[in-house]
Amino acid sequence: MENFSSLAYPSVSKVLCGENRFNPRHSILNFTFKKGLSNIVESMHAKTLQLQSNSHLSICLKNRMLYSRTTKFPVSLFDFRVSASESCSNYQNNVCCCDGSYCESFQSLNLQNESSWSASEIADATNGEIVKWGPCGTICTDSRSLCHGQWFFAIIGEHFDAHDFVNQTLDDKGCVGVIGNRVCETWGRGFIKVKGNTLIALEKMAKYARNRFHGHVVGLTGSVGKTTTRTMIALALEHLGQVYQTHGNQNNHIGVALTLIKIPASAKVSVLELGMSRGGEILELARMCSPCVRVILNVGHCHMENFGSLEAVAKAKGELLAEAKHGDICVLNADDPLVMRIAVPSGVKKVFFGQGNDSDVRLVLAESISGGCAVRVILEHQNFKLRKEILGRMTSEKVEFEIHGPGLHLAVNACAAAAVAVSLGVSLRQVGESLSKFRPVHMRSELEISENGMKIINDVYNANLTSMRAALNSLKVMDCRGKRVAILGDMLELGVTEADAHKAVLHMCCDARLGLVALVGNRFLSAVEKSKLPEGINIICAQDLESLTPQIAEMLTDNDVVLVKGSRAMQMEKVVDAIKAINSH
Repeated sequence: MENFSSLAYPSVSKVLCGENRFNPRHSILNFTFKKGLSNIVESMHAKTLQLQSNSHLSICLKNRMLYSRTTKFPVSLFDFRVSASESCSNYQNNVCCCDGSYCESFQSLNLQNESSWSASEIADATNGEIVKWGPCGTICTDSRSLCHGQWFFAIIGEHFDAHDFVNQTLDDKGCVGVIGNRVCETWGRGFIKVKGNTLIALEKMAKYARNRFHGHVVGLTGSVGKTTTRTMIALALEHLGQVYQTHGNQNNHIGVALTLIKIPASAKVSVLELGMSRGGEILELARMCSPCVRVILNVGHCHMENFGSLEAVAKAKGELLAEAKHGDICVLNADDPLVMRIAVPSGVKKVFFGQGNDSDVRLVLAESISGGCAVRVILEHQNFKLRKEILGRMTSEKVEFEIHGPGLHLAVNACAAAAVAVSLGVSLRQVGESLSKFRPVHMRSELEISENGMKIINDVYNANLTSMRAALNSLKVMDCRGKRVAILGDMLELGVTEADAHKAVLHMCCDARLGLVALVGNRFLSAVEKSKLPEGINIICAQDLESLTPQIAEMLTDNDVVLVKGSRAMQMEKVVDAIKAINSH
């Protein structure tokens, strides 16, 4: 009996299957939608049959190959896809035999999502060999999170070899196949063999995915605000159609590759966040995703242990522009001198955002409202390129909206997102409508209010000097009926600037006149020991979270406003959880 699970209806949310039967002795399969015959749009080049409403499809089966009645060449069974319009979703499928002889039932057609890859597509993309066929499925590189119906791409890293996890457990999870150098002897699912470094094969697959995607690709980088701005860009571009963006923190080599590989066929735009920890990394990512819109948000003290200066950081961020093609759009922060010094290739379109009068998208106003829990924003789009003038003055478009979340820095992120959107033809009015729906990303300027009225600014995802300053400014302006509290963890990867950066944050806390400052980590402890702090400031210090949390529990009261922030490795979210637990009792 043949397995037809690879026949997929990506765009249909539900298919009601009736008497699906298959006669292995005969060759004709008829897929009939009950309301009769209609048009069939066929594209064998894409190996897809698009079924419209009221349609009928007849396919011949021969030697594990499928033939459409109108084609002269076969398509492998596991290469074949069928998609149907939404109006087909309630129709019934019937597979009919050519006579009344013995029939066997076969699996109901699975509903694959639009990010699925067939075995032949994977082999083509990775230059691999199909050792054993498998059905269409999405791609996963983490055996722990693999879901039923996914292909497992076995990556070899510096400290691990994912081939070691190709075992019965993976099979039990519903893995449909492995892409890698080898499989275990008992592996019975699909296997596409690739030679050499599997990370290079993953990159090949990502480039293959990028080349077949014909929508807009936005690539952005910066020292702070990448994830928030990426989320805002995705919102601002929603008027262009479906937008697919980086999930979570997948902004490294593997994450960017997976984002490209998972772009659904129906997407019109993809927004990719590009991170780095060393020179040359942004260039590699830019070559992989080949963005048509390239965004540099800012240059700050980030990963300084691998860079000798801010100028070196700027050079690394500038790699995003190095190979920009004629007609590409480069969106740049006009308020950041280091960004403005980055060389921009000729033939590209430059779009500037910022507070200056020469910015294409200008931040006219940013003010805290709702007791510091939101930001009122006014943006202006000045079309310098078209030079449209009325009564001797250039026309411009303005929009006013509110961003839900604490911190004026959100207005700058919104300005950057607006610059991307208007450069792709979205009106500023539409941008305002979209960005008013923004909510802070988890653990990034996320405001949580407990039952007893305590406000927690959960900004624990990461920290450097620039983001610490922005977070403390948010704390200062927030309405407070108790005391303002900053609970801060060490800032990591700052290199030679480490000591000065931690001292600078201490002085910011003193200037803000906070009711309580709680510090955790050896770097902050060292800064306290070496700094002359004014009398009267209430500071408690601890080397680790375990010793800090009990002290905080005794000092917090109802109606306090608490900022929690630190580098990712400090795991400051544990402090947030502890505070919530206190307030739940």
